[in-house]
Amino acid sequence: MIDCHYLEPTSVSEACTLLVEHGDGAKVVAGGQSMAILLRNGLSQPSHLISIQHVTGLEDINASSEGVTIGAKVTLNRLNGIGETHPTLRALDDVVRGVADQQIRNFATLGGAICEAHPASDITVALSALHATVKLASANGERTVPICDFVTGAFATAAGPGELLTEVVIPSFDLASAAAAHRRFALRAGDYPVVGVGAFVSLDGTGNCEDVRIVVGNCSGAPVHAQEAESRLRGNSIVGNNGALAEAGELAAAHVSPAGDPMAPSEYKIDLVSVLTREALEEAITRATS
Repeated sequence: MIDCHYLEPTSVSEACTLLVEHGDGAKVVAGGQSMAILLRNGLSQPSHLISIQHVTGLEDINASSEGVTIGAKVTLNRLNGIGETHPTLRALDDVVRGVADQQIRNFATLGGAICEAHPASDITVALSALHATVKLASANGERTVPICDFVTGAFATAAGPGELLTEVVIPSFDLASAAAAHRRFALRAGDYPVVGVGAFVSLDGTGNCEDVRIVVGNCSGAPVHAQEAESRLRGNSIVGNNGALAEAGELAAAHVSPAGDPMAPSEYKIDLVSVLTREALEEAITRATS
């Protein structure tokens, strides 16, 4: 039997107040897809569940010259196909269609997927590659945190006491010379990936790499930023340079030390990092040059 109090605030400020009032025993739910599993299996025993279903202002998607802002309550199904209306988010589109199934995506929210901080989350990997930030609200105001710093480990985040994630901001970039992509390998459709890789590239007028970001998922408690692989590409010609991309894949693979699990042994995951890094980079370059 699940014994906890269910609270339904109607504003961000009220939700933050309840989080402070009930402390560590309070957990926020939106779509509730992950929390339902935890409760059913006795893995979480909150004293209070704080539902933000009736909190307004967290379900919008807004675009400006600075980027795209997505409210924490936007469901994953609403994000399916978002790359068509917001081309800078094609890497996020790569990810969303592979999350679970449509029934779950109808309820699961972007904020919930991020705050769960699952080590195998493709969403966090893609958003990290896109240089996304999250906005956290509390009784003391708001603060912005890069998503790569927000997820600190397996099922752990940098959210402080009384803080509520309210939105995700993905900065804009020049579609004529930059793009991102995500590639994953899963045993079955809808499963968490064995490994996932997100890549962002920005090119100059000659095809040299001005900026690059490579993020690897499900090889540690939090997404891994493959900086050595990025250094191999930054400032060098990468359009059509399969050798450089293959070297970047090898460097990314050398940067991770994944544990084996029922899905795959460690050695297989490392091989996948090399292959998926190259594929994500290739797709990002194709998008940036087409």
